[in-house]
Amino acid sequence: MQNLLLRVLAAEGKTVMLITHSVDEAIYLSSRIIVVTARPARIKQIIDVKFAYPRHEAIQELPEFGELRKTIRELVMSEYRAQQAQSRPASFSE
Repeated sequence: MQNLLLRVLAAEGKTVMLITHSVDEAIYLSSRIIVVTARPARIKQIIDVKFAYPRHEAIQELPEFGELRKTIRELVMSEYRAQQAQSRPASFSE
């Protein structure tokens, strides 16, 4: 489906906004990734994806792909940890 979407986009020349929880999918399909904060959702960081089009699955094996994946996962996990910390009830000392 991802490759089909890339072919349709190349043929139609349209702009698409894709919302995904898959970091690999975001990198593979996107020219720009917007990482948002936990509630309330705000833009945390905008990342330009430097891989040229047309894209091929082989880019997922490149060290640059892995480095970008790691960077984005760290951003997402920092938001997850912040959200978890906010949802913990405050402990009271007696």
